[in-house]
Amino acid sequence: MKAGSILAALGLSLMIGGMVFFGAIIAPLVFTKLPPDISGPFIRAIFPRYYAFIAAAAFLGMIGFILRGETFSGFILLFVIAAVLWAWLWLIPHLNAWRDAGNMLAFDRGHKASTWLNGAELIAAAWLLLRLVL
Repeated sequence: MKAGSILAALGLSLMIGGMVFFGAIIAPLVFTKLPPDISGPFIRAIFPRYYAFIAAAAFLGMIGFILRGETFSGFILLFVIAAVLWAWLWLIPHLNAWRDAGNMLAFDRGHKASTWLNGAELIAAAWLLLRLVL
């Protein structure tokens, strides 16, 4: 179905573009151009919107794959959505609490986990987009 292909490609493209733009442009600029007392709260304010955007884009892609009858790809994006929601609603609040409490060991471990999770989500989206267009 053509609409499914369009939705899948649009959702995956938005997801990949948003993730790459945030990681390559926004985060480095925030931490190199703003003082720490501003950069930290600014990034904290961005994360809920970032995760909402990524979840919505993944959902759009999932709907597209379902319309195409590609349930395997739809399930992959369902897992991505679940991981994004977990990071957004559980991990990020805990990261903030650990940092605020000065528990840098827990913060560093959690941050590393969130970075790997974000990378895995990006790889999954890129792989699905390549499968879709090739």
